[in-house]
Amino acid sequence: MVISRLAIPIGALFLAAAVAAPRPGSSARAAEKGDTWVQVRSSHFTVVSNGGEKQARRVAEHFEQVRAAFQKALNNIRVDSGKPIIILAAKNEATLRALLPEYWEQKGHTHPAGLFVPREEKNYVALRLDAEGDNPYQVLYHEYVHLLIRLNFREIPLWLDEGYAEFFANSRISEKDMAIGEPSREHILRLRETPLLPLEVLLKVDHRSPYYNEANKSSIFYAQSWALVHYLMLDEQMLKEQRLAKFGRLIASGTDDVEAARQAFGDLKELEKKMGSYVRQANFHFYYLKASAEVTEKSIEARALAPAESAALRGDFQVHRGRLGEAGALLEEALRLDPNLALANESMGFLFYQQRKPDEARKYLARAVELDSRSHLAHYYYAILMLTGRVATQTFPEVEASLRRATELNPEFAPAYSALSFLYSARRETYDKALAAANRAAQLEPGQPQHFLNVGRVLLLLDRVEEARAVGRGVLAAARSPEMQSAGEAFLHQVSQHEEFLAQRKRYEEEARAAREQLPEQVSTESQVSPPAKHNRPAESIQMPASVAETRARRYSAFGKITEVSCASPPAMNLTLSLGSLVMRLHAINFFKVDYLTTSWKGASCTRPRT
Repeated sequence: MVISRLAIPIGALFLAAAVAAPRPGSSARAAEKGDTWVQVRSSHFTVVSNGGEKQARRVAEHFEQVRAAFQKALNNIRVDSGKPIIILAAKNEATLRALLPEYWEQKGHTHPAGLFVPREEKNYVALRLDAEGDNPYQVLYHEYVHLLIRLNFREIPLWLDEGYAEFFANSRISEKDMAIGEPSREHILRLRETPLLPLEVLLKVDHRSPYYNEANKSSIFYAQSWALVHYLMLDEQMLKEQRLAKFGRLIASGTDDVEAARQAFGDLKELEKKMGSYVRQANFHFYYLKASAEVTEKSIEARALAPAESAALRGDFQVHRGRLGEAGALLEEALRLDPNLALANESMGFLFYQQRKPDEARKYLARAVELDSRSHLAHYYYAILMLTGRVATQTFPEVEASLRRATELNPEFAPAYSALSFLYSARRETYDKALAAANRAAQLEPGQPQHFLNVGRVLLLLDRVEEARAVGRGVLAAARSPEMQSAGEAFLHQVSQHEEFLAQRKRYEEEARAAREQLPEQVSTESQVSPPAKHNRPAESIQMPASVAETRARRYSAFGKITEVSCASPPAMNLTLSLGSLVMRLHAINFFKVDYLTTSWKGASCTRPRT
């Protein structure tokens, strides 16, 4: 692949956009019943279309070229997530309307040429083959870049994330060549007509900002983010000195965004002046790449789908969009036509899981695993279903086996490692495995901060407090949304609580050791107070029932300070034990059978009842 920088006169761009003829396409007649759907598999995409094999092949080749071009332009970043990308290529507007009905239900609503649907387990794309315009799939390129960014980097500033996405969205992809980062006519016009935001304001825009959320302000934010990234990626001096890469290293180290920009880009006021001149220049550079020779017809497989298969795929698409009503109808039709179709059973099980109907979900997911033992998603869904409740001893091996099988079938599938970490966190003897699985998930998806918080939680289980604190600080420093900022702060508070708990436990253990040294023999009692197991955490208050007759007796072991004793109904006794922020309220039927091992407390002030 050859890459070079070319210039395009902005006047020529405006003229070309103004006179561009519509692309010929199919009519928007209603989709006929009995449409034949075909499936085309390339190296990295699956295309399902009712527009014929030739069209489906062209779509697969097109997105393979997009993938190769973006990877090259972004310095060979990782572009494969282990999550399948399935493209539903509708032959006309009527078919896309059936797939995305909500965009046509409301009068005046924009009718998209395509939609990107990223989800935790897989990614879907829906598009029209007869879409008109110079770049009808711009929004798909935009969202695809967001996916690549999350796959390679921790959270990055919003202007940079959206600027990258807009830069690559303005690309022209053909069978022979690709123009990456062509100037955006819309953005340039807006930037010439609207005063630019001060860079310190642009750099600080986050998900709560009106410049991101309000329609009359967000347009200038997107336009200026595009212009700044375009300048940093194509200006000769910026390229030579690798200023954008330096900025990335600074924010990754925790440097404040504005300070990182000053260190990487120089004086911000001077940069503002350069940006004003940049958006008014006559010629704009862009990347020109020859099409990749790796994408050939030999690497693409095609076959016609049975009606049950096409219904199952469209139903699965609706499940992952949360349109469960449409999904259920399509999946029921698929199962009516072929009860032994693995995908239909898998998707129906996932649908029932989302509807919180575990018994129905278990039936379909078990059947899916039986029908297709090589589907990593079938094994993953089945394990997740069993993990929704408390991990019981008898289910632990089965859940572990299912998740292990999912990782064997798809070693790049991060959600399975995250689930394994949750499973292994339930047992002290598997804490090390929990940490390894959590680290693997974070490595595979560095743009998902929840994975790093999971690493921190496992470190707390192992009492590795300083390492957990470092993880929490990293998450908080990289947080770009109020949700993640709140999550980072909450985790650091949890780290402080755990540190306090460990310090208290150490003091209690020293007191207990001193008490044992004063007694000739260990006191054995029915209700012995002893140091807590390492996995007990000060997370909640445990309230014992008012009457032990109402529930089965349970045995607890804890070491703390007795803060309250109540003997209102002798010989019964209520006792409150404090372990920092954890409070245990205990009940004894007969206080005469309670013995104490203590260095300072003299026992409950309860007297023997009269007979």
